[in-house]
Order: sequence, then structure tokens, then C-alpha cells
Amino acid sequence: MKKVKVEKLTEKAFAPFGNVLMTGEREFTGEPGMFKWYEKQSSIEGAETVAVNLLTAIERDFVCKKFEAHARTTETILPLTGGLIVAGIPEGEVTCERLRAFYVPVGMGICWAEGAWHYAPYPIGGDATCAIIFRHGTGGDDVVFADLPEEMGFELV
Repeated sequence: MKKVKVEKLTEKAFAPFGNVLMTGEREFTGEPGMFKWYEKQSSIEGAETVAVNLLTAIERDFVCKKFEAHARTTETILPLTGGLIVAGIPEGEVTCERLRAFYVPVGMGICWAEGAWHYAPYPIGGDATCAIIFRHGTGGDDVVFADLPEEMGFELV
């Protein structure tokens, strides 16, 4: 089975898929000594109702083939109890050559762009719960599925 290397999550590396939620060296406002406010890390545009969901990713082999995409919403993933590997393919053709994988630690998050191919994240070291935020009703009326031509694995570096 072919494998892709799991990459460090950076804004530049993840740009073809969406955006990264992080504090790092980003500008902030807030109240000194009280809190730092990092505004609009991601957004759900045009949604009448936004759903904040919880997903527990079950520990399993690092093998992927199935992907989904949404035409009318972004999808934000925030790890809550453990780091995750996310696999994605930029909008367009679903091919093994376009597949990339990223490690998303607790304290960071990602926002899949509309049209980006993705599926359930892979936890590291046991099941992990994450928040999934998108337009309410997305699973019923804005999801298409596609499969890679062959199963692909991940290589941790």
C-alpha cells in the first residue's frame, strides 16, 4: 500500500485545503493580564443556523479511501481531547497523487474550504473527541462522496 507522509500543520502547507486556526504569532486584542482575543479564525458564511457538533474519532489503522466534500459550507475541526491526523485532497479530482495528511494538535484547528475533500479524522494514541462546526443540515443536503482508486496509508515522521 502506498503511503503519504503526515505533515506538520502550517498555514502555507494547508492553504490549498482551507485555513488553520491557531494563536502562534497572530495579532490579537483583549485585556492585558486577562485574555487574548484572536478574532474570526474561521467562519460559516451564509448559514441560517450553524451547528456545533461533537465527533469521537475511533482509533483505527491509518488507511483511507473514502472522502466527502461540501459545496455550500466550510467545515471546522477543533481537537478537544487528543491530536488528530486529517487527510485531504484540494477541490477537484480525487486522486492518490493529490492526497496530503496533516497532524492537528490540541490547541490548533483546521477549516476545510468549500469543495475540499476530507473524511473522519484519525486519532493518535486512543479515541479522541473533536468539535465539528458547519452549516446545520450539511450531512443531509450538502455532501458528496468519492473514493480513491486504491487504499492509501499514512507515514508518521
